[in-house]
Amino acid sequence: MARCMGCMAEIADHEEVCPHCGYRKNTDVKEAYYLLPGKTVGKKYMVGKVLGYGGFGVTYIGWDTVLNRKIAIKEYLPSDFATRSYGTEALTVFSGEATVQFEAGLNSFIAEAKRLARFNRIPEIVDIYDCFMENDTGYIIMEFLEGVTVKELLKEKGRIPVEDARKIVMAVLRGLSEVHREGIIHRDIAPDNIFITTKNEVRILDFGAARFATAVQSRSLSVILKPGYAPEEQYRSKGEQGPWTDVYALGATFYRMITGVRPEEAIERMVEDRVKPPSALGVCLDPNIENAIMNSLNVRREYRIQDAQSFYQALECAGEVERIVEKKEKQENLRLPLWIKLSAAAAGALACVCLVLFFTGGIRFGKKTIDSGEAALALAADESYMPNVSGMSYEEAEELLKQKEISLVIDGMNYSESIEKNRILSQDPRDGAKIKAKETVYVIMSGGNQEVMMPDLSGMEYEEALKLIEAQKLLLAKDGVSEEYSDVVEKGRVISQSVEADERIGVQTEISLVVSLGSLSKETAVLTVPDLTGMTKKEAQERLRQLKEETGFTYALGKVTREYSSQVKKGKIISQSLTPGSEARTNEVITLVISRGPKMAQVPNVIYAAKEEAVKQLEDAGFKAEVTEEYSSKVSAGLVISQSIEADTQAEEGSAVTIVVSLGPEPKKTAAENKKPAQPQEQTPQTPQEQAPPDSDNNQVPKVTWEDDPFIAD
Repeated sequence: MARCMGCMAEIADHEEVCPHCGYRKNTDVKEAYYLLPGKTVGKKYMVGKVLGYGGFGVTYIGWDTVLNRKIAIKEYLPSDFATRSYGTEALTVFSGEATVQFEAGLNSFIAEAKRLARFNRIPEIVDIYDCFMENDTGYIIMEFLEGVTVKELLKEKGRIPVEDARKIVMAVLRGLSEVHREGIIHRDIAPDNIFITTKNEVRILDFGAARFATAVQSRSLSVILKPGYAPEEQYRSKGEQGPWTDVYALGATFYRMITGVRPEEAIERMVEDRVKPPSALGVCLDPNIENAIMNSLNVRREYRIQDAQSFYQALECAGEVERIVEKKEKQENLRLPLWIKLSAAAAGALACVCLVLFFTGGIRFGKKTIDSGEAALALAADESYMPNVSGMSYEEAEELLKQKEISLVIDGMNYSESIEKNRILSQDPRDGAKIKAKETVYVIMSGGNQEVMMPDLSGMEYEEALKLIEAQKLLLAKDGVSEEYSDVVEKGRVISQSVEADERIGVQTEISLVVSLGSLSKETAVLTVPDLTGMTKKEAQERLRQLKEETGFTYALGKVTREYSSQVKKGKIISQSLTPGSEARTNEVITLVISRGPKMAQVPNVIYAAKEEAVKQLEDAGFKAEVTEEYSSKVSAGLVISQSIEADTQAEEGSAVTIVVSLGPEPKKTAAENKKPAQPQEQTPQTPQEQAPPDSDNNQVPKVTWEDDPFIAD
């Protein structure tokens, strides 16, 4: 049996045409830079035919050879910056600035995939199974979807009924609300990126981080904007994009679905807005829904619905939605003659960019690149556009900014589940802003995912264990509690846990527990109580099991408490409730006191924190804070550069942690300070006989007054 490269169904070896999808075996690729069907990436993902190409990435149908399931494989391949020779696998990246642009997009491509993978629980977001770098590029392995895009629906039907369209839009808004909270913007919402599955589920396709990163790096709009769906800020290199950007695009998509008409391009609407309300085009709909759509389509962002959640609430029709009317500012006439628009139509989405460039006089064609209207305006000799350094290490960002003569300074640290530790979390000024040479960019570094120490829950009462799980910011897994009979653990107490005690794990990790149902044995006998002191808890449990095998009876291990002790090694039993050597009936409960060892505390991560805050954190954690200072051009004044005991490790409570605090850059010495001070000439002291008496002739020492000495007078 073979596998069809068109649909991944199994077919007979001799079949030339797939009976399921009609794909012909050995069909050649349409473009030389596509991977050939049958190739393998990630050692286990078989590549099939191309499903689509969007200018920045190729999507293939694929097959997971380990899990035996159909998948979609997205490959990062921006045609402006890289290509591939026919039949090869590794990409060829163009040299010079294209390399920087390619790598910036690749980093964003992988980083955003990792961030989006966290949203696999959200129905509207495509599930991401894997992402990795190979063949000098990156790959994202996603769920394979069967169904149609909204674009295909519109092509078939022309319009979609208002209520059906509203449900689709609200589903998209639910998904966008989740990703917006994490700072992710889609940037390319349009009918072709909204998918309706065969089960009538809505999925959002093709997030555009790589597209945006490379556009910012190149200071040009080599991205393919979709006319009518892209808001005006996407036509400008320094246009401020945010959730409101996706709101506009989705509002335009909603408008197109119910009216059959695509809204006029945003850049033209800045001059004269001729977009009519849907009702004026004969669409019957609730006035509140119409106001919500038109508010989402306001050209200037300050008059637009600001986020997905607000748009969703407006479309719920729970209350009256007031129409927000824009106050128009005087604009230059940016309208193009009809012949230009007709010729630009051949360029598809790039036509919108030409509208601005024609009248600025800054149109410039290079290899597959058309500068944006903003980039066409001449930059001053010492100006450039701020690149996106998010996700980079300090060293990578410093090297990149050095080319633009921009200084980089760390201005703090925050924990992040999406950005790796010691990578840049955010920047000021933000990417795309105009910045001059010699200026300084301030960045917040990621502390990585916040971690906690897994507590030892065994022996605890179930309710007590739950409280400790919650206190440590951990989660009890769904169906995460199972019950077992136990001869050595009292009923209602924890027998075991899914994560070993004292292991460092991320907050929100899910924990499973096994809880005791008690002993099945009802018989009792009088036995000599074993001595468990000095043993570990596991050793004590094993000793009780041995006792059961030897006698047929045993004791139940009850509550386990822990105390700090400098005499008994950590994890060893200090004492037990039943006296060793005494007699007691079986099935009685033995409670244990186990040593915690010397009292320890977790050292907080105070690097890049303000001095006062760092001292407070250390003292609150039980340590003494000792402060030293030194000059640093890398870290802002007043922030911690380093700490003497590594963060997130255990140290004895009360011990001293030395922090080094930045004084900022070392002040430059003045010319006078740089001069070497004159050394005083050594004089041989005179003996009393050599010193002339004050009354001797011509040797009277004159009295010096303010008037006599010009230096003193000055």
